[in-house]
Amino acid sequence: MTGENSPSGKGAEGLAERVGAFYDATELVWEAALGRSTHHGYWDLPIDPSIPLEQAQDRMIDVVGIATGLDAGGRLLDVGCGRGQAALRLAGATGARADGVAVSPFQIRIATDNAQRAGLADRVAFRVADVVDLPYPDDAFDVVMLMESACHFPDKPVALREMLRVLRPGGRFVLEDVLMLEGADPERWAALNAEIPAAFVTSGHWVALLEAEGCTGIAVHDLKPHVGPTYAAQLVNLAANRDALAAKIGEEPVVLMERLCRATSSLGEDGEMSVELITAIAPPAARAGENPLS
Repeated sequence: MTGENSPSGKGAEGLAERVGAFYDATELVWEAALGRSTHHGYWDLPIDPSIPLEQAQDRMIDVVGIATGLDAGGRLLDVGCGRGQAALRLAGATGARADGVAVSPFQIRIATDNAQRAGLADRVAFRVADVVDLPYPDDAFDVVMLMESACHFPDKPVALREMLRVLRPGGRFVLEDVLMLEGADPERWAALNAEIPAAFVTSGHWVALLEAEGCTGIAVHDLKPHVGPTYAAQLVNLAANRDALAAKIGEEPVVLMERLCRATSSLGEDGEMSVELITAIAPPAARAGENPLS
């Protein structure tokens, strides 16, 4: 990475398209490694390693869901929704309405099918859209939620302003993501960015952006102690499915996922990467003027 204010070693232009193409091409490999919810699991402390990854991933959705404060009268936007598991689980549990967006058409097709199978298509809808141009009116949502998707945003100030546009004044912004730790080795993160279209930053970077937009009640919660078994589980799952997967979609995406799994595991073990939950309250009214961090 060339610095936190730089979106990526490859530049910002076209990154959304690269992200969509990346997940279209690798979604089946992510499924093999991480199952139907392609994000970290959450284990209560002390960690019980007998709890399977899928159960821990549902627990992570629940932890993020508690932070949203979502209820039956609310409306949720899941930005970077992937297969839609988080939006569907939270809508099913609370009775709320939910929308999800992602830049991968393949993921959105899966998410839409999942909504139909879950009997929630009347309350949960998914569409292909970029975070910098959301197809919703102002103040449409009570909660904007992101689970391990914000790392892909090339221009985070612009993305945040667009998310706040569709979030009602006083609504909740909830972000769970893979983040750099302060003082991390930039060369190691540059190597990871070379593998995946991403723009990793620290939690402090997000806090500064939220403050600049007038958000209040900003809090950062360290989830790293709760996610450790994710890394071993994804490698075991990938190894178990490797031959069949390579025969189906080719060797290249499987090898890529193996490298990504090892890289993230190593960064976590070496204290250079964290998983954190950031929450904030949207400003009471739209703010005029340009974000000084943009």
